[in-house]
Amino acid sequence: MKTILVIEDEKLILESISDYLTDEGYLCLSASNGSNGIQIAKDKIPDLILCDIKMPGITGHQVLQNLRSDTRTSTIPFIFLSAMVNKDDIRKGMLLGADDYLTKPFRPEELLNAVRIRLEKYSELKRKIDVLKDSISHALPHELQTPLVTIIGYAEMLSDKFKDGEDEEVLEFSEAIHEAGIRLNRLIKNFIFYQKLEHMSANPQSIPTNNSHLELTSQMIEDICYKVAKRFDRQSDLVVTAEAVNINIPQTYFFLLIEELVDNAFKFSEQGTEVNVSGKRNSKQYKILVTDHGRGMTDEQMASIGAYLQFERGKYEQQGMGLGLTISKKIVEIYGGEIKTESKYGEFTKVVVSLPIGHN
Repeated sequence: MKTILVIEDEKLILESISDYLTDEGYLCLSASNGSNGIQIAKDKIPDLILCDIKMPGITGHQVLQNLRSDTRTSTIPFIFLSAMVNKDDIRKGMLLGADDYLTKPFRPEELLNAVRIRLEKYSELKRKIDVLKDSISHALPHELQTPLVTIIGYAEMLSDKFKDGEDEEVLEFSEAIHEAGIRLNRLIKNFIFYQKLEHMSANPQSIPTNNSHLELTSQMIEDICYKVAKRFDRQSDLVVTAEAVNINIPQTYFFLLIEELVDNAFKFSEQGTEVNVSGKRNSKQYKILVTDHGRGMTDEQMASIGAYLQFERGKYEQQGMGLGLTISKKIVEIYGGEIKTESKYGEFTKVVVSLPIGHN
């Protein structure tokens, strides 16, 4: 059922429009002024908005301008309603991004036809955009990886050639190129994996299962953690205590989960501070706890965790695109687990993951 928001200050018109739309099977939301309309639009994210232009307080133009500046509401189809046919009003509305314009009074069939056409056009546009996004998301990363493999390979060959030579500058440059290539390759792989997780979230039938369960040993967790610590040259900062367990998650996904959590802990803590990783089981769950003693996050930053989001970019040097914690969160949710994050700004960050265990 499509949801339509009607913003109209005249009560009888608001009720009439709402009745027309409800009778046609739409879910109708009503607002009697612009301020209330903006709030409802941002809270409910309707499929289409009908809005009067001439309203006391916040006008229809101001409503549209406000909603178009918010990423959550910027693409919602928007139809203006007005009793005055004024070319300047029409021009201003279209420049602000209005999709259509209805002149009051209008017949019910005119209203319903305008609504149907706008919803159909928006659905088709969204479909085309989704196809384009999928094409870019799948093709571009793979196209980037092909030349990147060559760059990494030749950089490694140069490093090997000059590691015992006298030209330290060439060695330094080749090692820097190799390191940057490895980092970029990991970023591309994470991007591809994130898109795959997004698809799995939207299509549960595509989620890979692990019927035999993953036999998880203490050594396996330690090996993953130390691989990450080595990347940061901080092996001495790592403390790992993990119990063996059978777990209901494919090996590739579990390894990536651990790697991203530990990578995040090292990334946001200083050399010389401990990163603690523990794994404990009970009768139903396996709990993984990753704690760092870095700068932590504020409550606002905790609430804003998401893909491509990095905190205080201008204050701290960061690598990557902020995908780590989001990838971990999605893996845990897809496989029926739970992830909680506790942080105190300037002191620590603690991530607790609970995953369902398998049975022998």
